[in-house]
Amino acid sequence: MKRLGTTQHLVQKKLIVRTEPLSGKNAELPKINSVVVDQKKVRIGRVFDILGPTDRPYIVVKPYRNVDAAVHLGKKLYFEERGFGGRNRKD
Repeated sequence: MKRLGTTQHLVQKKLIVRTEPLSGKNAELPKINSVVVDQKKVRIGRVFDILGPTDRPYIVVKPYRNVDAAVHLGKKLYFEERGFGGRNRKD
């Protein structure tokens, strides 16, 4: 589980997350479709898009249908990369 960033906005039912500045150990970005979780490791949704400046991009998270995205505004979110079937992806 790695820190994704802090949620900033809710736009068209998607969460906009501002990442931490990318440097050193923090330089890893999630892949599209990575699972997004909260501090308690509850699944929130998946990474839908990445946009903005390369040193501190925004991550667009598409919440799962049963998740109230507004509850997560201002909260820190995390990501874990998993392949289909719950297995870890190896690239």
